[in-house]
Amino acid sequence: MKTKIIGIAGVAGSGKDLFFELLSKEIKCKRFSLGDELKKEIKPYCLQHFGIDPTNCSRKDKNLIRKCLVSHASVKRQLTQGRYWLNKVDPKIKNHIFEQFLRDEKINEYSCITDIRYNQYENDEVSWLKNELGGILVHISQFKIINSKRVFLQPANEDEKSQDAGLKSNADYSYECQFIEGPLEKVKEKLSRSLIKDFLKIIKK
Repeated sequence: MKTKIIGIAGVAGSGKDLFFELLSKEIKCKRFSLGDELKKEIKPYCLQHFGIDPTNCSRKDKNLIRKCLVSHASVKRQLTQGRYWLNKVDPKIKNHIFEQFLRDEKINEYSCITDIRYNQYENDEVSWLKNELGGILVHISQFKIINSKRVFLQPANEDEKSQDAGLKSNADYSYECQFIEGPLEKVKEKLSRSLIKDFLKIIKK
């Protein structure tokens, strides 16, 4: 695989950021996030009205303001046919790649977009990742075994519910991960030996 750009999709809590964290311990990669741009933009409003900083809050507090975040993001997306948040991150990724060319004359560090969420418009996030940046899409889903059946983590809202299946079907690589009980370090160790090890074989071909 020659691409140095990786997009990660999956519902909230499926392990997108954990995937990046573990991957970044094995290869050089820089994190980019569409959601970070949203959080920075709406931070003053959330602090004023809720006393919650969306850029630095617990999952519990984030769930409290999730509808506000989704609503703001949705309006901006509708006004721009899905391009508003992409247009904020796109130049940062390209500048990162250009800086590597200037330093080394080759690309040594991966760019990892940790929150690809939409494939709604013609030139939406999936199209941007694959056709404009030349990247690949990884989809992660998490499940538990209940009564001998796989029960997957459910979407956090209607947006995720409407988009997740399409994201999974458009993914270049899809991983269905069983929920691991125990301390976080134990979880990380197991995922590093399985999911991350498998993905590293792919990108190093």
